[in-house]
Amino acid sequence: MKSLLAALAIITLSALKAQNMEQQKPKDIVIQLFTATDQRDWDKVENCFSNSVLLDYSSMGNPSATLKPKQIIDSWKTILPGFSHTHHQIGNIQEKITKNKAHVFAYGTATHYLEDENGNIWTVVGSYDFDLTREDNQWKISKMKFNFKYQDGNTALPQKAINTVQGKQNFQNAAERNKTNARAFLKALEDEDLDILVDLFAKDGKHLNPYHSDLFPEGATGKEEIRAYWTPVFPSFDGMQFPIEEIYSMELNRVFVKFKGSIKLKNNQGDYKNDYYAIFKFDKEGKILEYEEIFNPIKAAKSFGLIEKIVKQ
Repeated sequence: MKSLLAALAIITLSALKAQNMEQQKPKDIVIQLFTATDQRDWDKVENCFSNSVLLDYSSMGNPSATLKPKQIIDSWKTILPGFSHTHHQIGNIQEKITKNKAHVFAYGTATHYLEDENGNIWTVVGSYDFDLTREDNQWKISKMKFNFKYQDGNTALPQKAINTVQGKQNFQNAAERNKTNARAFLKALEDEDLDILVDLFAKDGKHLNPYHSDLFPEGATGKEEIRAYWTPVFPSFDGMQFPIEEIYSMELNRVFVKFKGSIKLKNNQGDYKNDYYAIFKFDKEGKILEYEEIFNPIKAAKSFGLIEKIVKQ
């Protein structure tokens, strides 16, 4: 009985898949391709393509090439997300189906919007020829050819869009590198590795303690002062831990870190614990220009027997 039910289920699913195939025309895949592209739905875009696609934009000066879907998408990602909006409109669609193959022809207008003092719009007009094949009861694009007619508007926008995408990528790369270096700073403290700690700073890097309250060091400027600042610290304790609670990039060259501090005092005198907020400022090479450390001075004063001095202040 179970075998019969399983067989019926398979037959039903196959029938529904075949029915869906009959309902979904090759032109629907072409429409889906452009809609998904404007929506930056790259998974859906990839699903429109066959495993190998002849992409022909030779009418715009680009040589035709046989590519994998991922190669096409990776190429489109270098420019299209740089526009604020893109709008691909097709019409006059003609469709011809011959068994497991199909051809779709359509007029096409692609409008690209990006604010610029020389004009916000770049428009490209032409027509498309698509070849599609039936693969596992789904239509897939195996050839996409664009027939260029004319373009209008600000023709400098494509390069600006490319630069915008590259700028975003550069920001992401720099932000991740800077967060890595902020983590490395705290790790160097935990490992008591003075050389790594100092090397993380730029030549004129600064360590700032705005809430020193005249009880703790104000900070240090330059690698030598920073080395001198930390040299007596490590031997004064029996270990330090700085678990990170939050870390994120504030802008291109700044990183915010919220972390705990748990420092074991010498001679079994207990632990010094505090809450820390730090802002790192980095140069273009990822070196620390400024490390600004904010902590609760009351907790620090209590742990080191200095609370009376704060009260007197």
